[in-house]
Amino acid sequence: MRQNRIDIYCVLEKVLQQDTQGLERRLLKKIITLASNHMTEKTQEARNVLKVAASNTLVTLARCYFSDVMLELVYHLELPEEFIFITLGNLSSAYALKCIPFVGMILKVMISMLALVKDSRMRQAFCGVLEKCSRAVNVYFMNWEKCPFPRMGESQFCKNILPLYCHVTSNWLTCEELELKQAVIKALGPMMGILLHKKEPQNPIFKEISWLLDQYKEEIDVFHVTKSLSQLLEVSGEYKIPLPKAKFQAICSALHNQICSPAKQLSIENHKELFHCVLLLARSSPDDMLAFLHKQQKIEHEAVRVVSLELLRAIVGADLPETRVKKLLIVKSTLSDQNATTQRTFDRFGSLIGRIAPYSCDSLATSRQWVVDCIRCLLCIQGQSINLGSAEEELRCLREALTAPDPEALFQASSKMAWVVSEYFPSEQATDFIEATLGGLLSASPTCATAAGLWMKIILKECGGAMLDEVPDILAILYRHMPTIQEGSLRQFLVEAVSILAHHHQEAVISSLLSKRLPMDSDTAELWRSLGGDPLLAAQVLQALIEKIKTPARTEGNITSETEIDRHLAAAEPLSATCAIFEVVSALQSSKAVRELLPELFPVLLQQVSQTLGQELPLPTRSSPSEIRKGLQLPEGNPCRLSIKALESVLFKGGNERLVRALRKQRTWTLVENPKTHHEGVCLLVRLLLRSGLITPEIIQSLLPWVNSPSENHRVTSTAFLAQLMSDPMLREKKFLKPVLHILEEKSHDRNSIVRQMAVRGLGNLVYGAPEKVKKHKKFLMVILIRALSDPFSSEVIGESMKALAKVLKELKEKDIGSSFRDLTQEIRTYFDNEDDALRLWSFVLFGILARLTKRKWKGYFAEQVRQSWVTLLLHLQDPNPRVSVECRATFHLCVPFLGLKRLQTAVNEHLDGTAELKPEELQVDICRHLAKENAELLENLYKSTIMYFFSRWEEIRAVAVKLAGIILEHTDRQRMKWLNLDHLLMSLQFLKKDTSPSVQLVATEVLNDICPGRVLGE
Repeated sequence: MRQNRIDIYCVLEKVLQQDTQGLERRLLKKIITLASNHMTEKTQEARNVLKVAASNTLVTLARCYFSDVMLELVYHLELPEEFIFITLGNLSSAYALKCIPFVGMILKVMISMLALVKDSRMRQAFCGVLEKCSRAVNVYFMNWEKCPFPRMGESQFCKNILPLYCHVTSNWLTCEELELKQAVIKALGPMMGILLHKKEPQNPIFKEISWLLDQYKEEIDVFHVTKSLSQLLEVSGEYKIPLPKAKFQAICSALHNQICSPAKQLSIENHKELFHCVLLLARSSPDDMLAFLHKQQKIEHEAVRVVSLELLRAIVGADLPETRVKKLLIVKSTLSDQNATTQRTFDRFGSLIGRIAPYSCDSLATSRQWVVDCIRCLLCIQGQSINLGSAEEELRCLREALTAPDPEALFQASSKMAWVVSEYFPSEQATDFIEATLGGLLSASPTCATAAGLWMKIILKECGGAMLDEVPDILAILYRHMPTIQEGSLRQFLVEAVSILAHHHQEAVISSLLSKRLPMDSDTAELWRSLGGDPLLAAQVLQALIEKIKTPARTEGNITSETEIDRHLAAAEPLSATCAIFEVVSALQSSKAVRELLPELFPVLLQQVSQTLGQELPLPTRSSPSEIRKGLQLPEGNPCRLSIKALESVLFKGGNERLVRALRKQRTWTLVENPKTHHEGVCLLVRLLLRSGLITPEIIQSLLPWVNSPSENHRVTSTAFLAQLMSDPMLREKKFLKPVLHILEEKSHDRNSIVRQMAVRGLGNLVYGAPEKVKKHKKFLMVILIRALSDPFSSEVIGESMKALAKVLKELKEKDIGSSFRDLTQEIRTYFDNEDDALRLWSFVLFGILARLTKRKWKGYFAEQVRQSWVTLLLHLQDPNPRVSVECRATFHLCVPFLGLKRLQTAVNEHLDGTAELKPEELQVDICRHLAKENAELLENLYKSTIMYFFSRWEEIRAVAVKLAGIILEHTDRQRMKWLNLDHLLMSLQFLKKDTSPSVQLVATEVLNDICPGRVLGE
């Protein structure tokens, strides 16, 4: 029973997530009442899991009906109830600003029940409400202008928070339960943040700081202690509320000890929050904070001195407005006393240089000269065991040069100083240097920012060769700063830095950039374009990207298993390389590189188009296929379209603008990217490429291995490519004809029907590419094409074989066909009544071609085939498809002579010669008259074949057959119709009177009226 309720709540919660305020008031009230009752039930059935489900449902419901839910919960606040407290807290977290009008009411009710909150679990829940309501109020203080209701002052909140704060601090601080102590600590920070806004409660707050700091010594999660301190310090700094000096020093010591302490392993979040608190202290009282840290540097304990330097470094790096003026003094004073500097300080050389160097172009000459002094000092420390030689003298000269007022002269002097430093720069500190340099870029003056960029370029250029291991981290830092650095000249420094690194470590840079997730964002694209815009790098980068795409293809034969999801997801690195090629090519300064690499670029990009056909973008690297099965959203994008985009850009950049326009006009790419029409798109692509003379022997050679790929897409693409290539003489001229014919013969057996279809098309295209070779290969061609006529799985293969045979037969004579004539004729006839319009059409075309070819050897045999088929041809003169009807007319005309009836032939010619509109009934009447006089046997054949079509799948053919049967009866002497089964005919006509087609019903009725109850029945 309880599980059913829980399941109902889970379903209800999902439904409510989609709600847009459409619930009826009565239903809304019922849901709220039911859920709140379940949360307050005291029965054994009402376990926590049910209460949690009810609570979650109310929180979800509050999204659209906040006031209704909140009023219900406040109503239940008369007595302490754990899950009412928990739900109130969750509402305050989820809808901070919405809950503000209710906070006063909630706090007043909570004040009234203080004496009733006795057990530990209830006190924890009570503190949870205090914490989250207080957080909501602090959010309101920062965002009150976004609220629709009148502004509420700090006093309104303080007067209700203060009694609760005093009760908690007076009665619950000495509790022994760790969970309750944790809840109290979490609530203190937000409450202190509110109360600090008024002067009266400040002394009680400052008094409890000592208790809060003492909790660092307890066995609890000290992150919450730090977080509460952080909230207190944020309000103190924001509203300029000075801390008592003793408390300030106590907080400094406690934070410093926490960072130094080897006894406790700091969590990442606590470490981050501790440093944040130090920065807040530095903002509120910079002189006191710096004095404290300098004092710590004089302590003998190395760990203390190292932490002090770390914190000074953090203050310098944060570029706080309150400490900006002191930045250089901090660095200088820190380094001037070499005895106070430990070995650790040398590990900070890179970051310190990155922070100091930009000020070599500061607006104040004294600041610029201090930079030189600091750098000299750093070099002395860094090079204690190295003879600095002329470096010191050079720096002295540059110190004088930095007094010049001209910005260009300053940039030159600063750059020379960078070259001096580069000789002693430790490459393993490159990431610290880059991070520090970019960290201060936005806050620096324009001249300092330019100096920072110049230093970064010089250090990378001079020292980059030794930075191989740091390349991924350096690129990650550059990439991370790109969204915030948008100003043109500064952004240029970032992209140039990538090019400089690529000159040193091309493979590492390319691999790092390829690891970015897809679809490629604009910043990654810009970095690729920076490589394409470098004339010395572009061709090498393109060559490397080609190899990245080729490599997975070489190993595809080793794949033994893959999940359905894997098959439908594009491989990440080849697709990234494909997108990169698009960006690199678009930035090339000339088309030379593309033209030279086209024989390699075209095949690998077409390979990618083929490989990604029907696939989706790869998962982010941190996701697994199992996560996808659980419902993780796939990235949006079409990998095949991205691959096509790259291929098109290569063709365009290679100077083939007219070709690209033609490809677009004929919607080639639309065909190529659709799995159902891909093969047709490839054929059209090849046709246009051949016209432009872009298909080279190297390209053909690259594609040949694909025909044996385990990937069906690759086999389809390559076979379609070769099929169209067969229509061009170059295949014969370049000595590819024989191997390609062999490939097409093999592929005509492929398990993929589209591959078989393309193989057959290619064989037929031999007529255009090498017509003189058709007779040479006639037997080979006929065997394959006739076999394809009976393909058991694909009407497309059959249709393609018919078109190919039509082309091939026109190049042959009767004697060239040999014994295949018999099989071919019989196979073609089986498609005269096929439901596929195209197969019927081409079967009639082929039968007509055979009629033209037949002269001597096969004349008797073909005449017999015509006698068995001529009625079908006669009926299909009125085929439901007009195009089929036209082809059937031409074939019927060609076949009538084989019946051997000259008068009949003359009569038929009168109807079919020329282009006049055919009048089928008149033709049928003339045929019946002549047969009645000349050939009773053929007339019987006509009748018996005609009634077989009474039940044709096409209503048009059924109607024609019934009408023709009537004409036969009308124009023939009944005494000579001994073969007529009148009962069977009448029964069939009665049945057709109920046909689904009105036209068939009408014709059947007319014929019956002609037969009954007149002459025939009377006789």
